Amino acid sequence: MTILSEQLLETLTKYEKLRDRYKVELEHSPDGSLLHQMDNNKPQFLHSFNVNGKRVRKGINRNPGLIKALAKKEFDTKAYEILSNNTVAIREAIDKLIPFDPDRILDSMTNAYKLLPDEYFFDRDKLIINAGIDDNLLAKIKKHEEWWKKPYKEYWGYPENKTRTTSRGQKVRSISELLIAEALYKYYIPFHYEEELKVEGKTFAPDFTFEGWDYNNFYLDYFGMMDDEKYAKKNFLKLDDYYDIGLIPGDNLITVFDSKGIMNAGVIESIIQNEIIPRL
Repeated sequence: MTILSEQLLETLTKYEKLRDRYKVELEHSPDGSLLHQMDNNKPQFLHSFNVNGKRVRKGINRNPGLIKALAKKEFDTKAYEILSNNTVAIREAIDKLIPFDPDRILDSMTNAYKLLPDEYFFDRDKLIINAGIDDNLLAKIKKHEEWWKKPYKEYWGYPENKTRTTSRGQKVRSISELLIAEALYKYYIPFHYEEELKVEGKTFAPDFTFEGWDYNNFYLDYFGMMDDEKYAKKNFLKLDDYYDIGLIPGDNLITVFDSKGIMNAGVIESIIQNEIIPRL
């Protein structure tokens, strides 16, 4: 993902939250609109609303609370329209941006080129070094390249929920998961998204799977709506199931709890630096 697309995505997240806030405000606004007429050079405010299909106008100069509510409703309506239009425009802009991604460029080539080794086209190590990755992390990353290139079975339950697409074409379920994936790309950290785990006839699919320093996998699972009681209870049971199959928080399972489904970029960086990289 380019710096520009990251900035657009952050702006999109802010606009969507603000748009939704105005939507809630409008749902609790009074019916009708505000009009006025001049009487002896003084404004007389009117409340215009429908009663049984007929338009009614009622003077409300003595009801400043209603005047204020109707004024706010008009502002909220225009703000909601602007934010809705902007979110659509930003999404279209993000979709049209083509990130500079060497692997994506290779994938776009014909089979004749795909048969050639990567070093014919670019020096991967130099690309990683130019990304600001030190020698220690570079060695850790290279250790897992073979694991990363092996095919794996991705979980495709509820595919309709995979509505977000990363810069490398990976379908994910939330903005926060997209931000996590893009941050992992930035560090060139290999991962599998929703790789299926089958244990005793049950299927599990932690959000992100990594190969650890001991060649055993470890996992990151994102719980994005812990402010929703039903969601929280369901996922606490999921954690019990994880424990039963040997996925232990603090050991081989990184758990990230959030509310509202949108993560702060700084938090993601901290998780990568302090939780993922030390395990590679």
